[in-house]
Amino acid sequence: MIVLADNDVLVALAQCDLVDEALTVLECSFADCYVLDEAPFSLYLNNPVKCLDKRLGNPAAFNRLCHMVESCQKLGAAEENIDLLEQLMLLDEVHDGELQLTLHAENLHSQNANFTLTTGDKNFLSAIYKSDCQLAKAILYQRVECLESQLVKAIGIYGHSHITSKVGYGKETTINSKKFDTVLNMAFGNGRSEQHALECLKNYMPARDFLRP
Repeated sequence: MIVLADNDVLVALAQCDLVDEALTVLECSFADCYVLDEAPFSLYLNNPVKCLDKRLGNPAAFNRLCHMVESCQKLGAAEENIDLLEQLMLLDEVHDGELQLTLHAENLHSQNANFTLTTGDKNFLSAIYKSDCQLAKAILYQRVECLESQLVKAIGIYGHSHITSKVGYGKETTINSKKFDTVLNMAFGNGRSEQHALECLKNYMPARDFLRP
């Protein structure tokens, strides 16, 4: 299994100290995980103050984020499928990072490789799902884990109370609440039940056809 990970999901997992749980859900180790080679720079890992301000909002999560990025394999430039590239560039919600990861996913798809793309960017998934980009849809079909789908599966493995405590820890240690995921804030805490958490998470799982079974 090869896992392609975007910055958004790395930040959320670091905040909530859910890295090990995510690896279990994805059925992989760090040796199988890949990030773009510019991830250390786009996450400002060389500047903890800027990383805290621009990305994490959580000083306790900085070392975890650094460890994840350092432990993952790095992706250089993908081989470009010009038709796919031109179609993706027409979509406003597909930014450079997601575009590059999708090009890497296309390379793997063309080789019949076993891969998963994990992302915290729901707008990116929805944009492709609603588009006429049939190649991107074929590439992503049942090969995506969004943050919410990972947490639904993690609850099934570790139990609701365990995941609730981890998310609660993430929320408590994130000193800039604007940097904490809105859906996690709604799904967990304040005595919210497992049923509430699951329904909330599933309600915010976009492009269901793309998600791994």
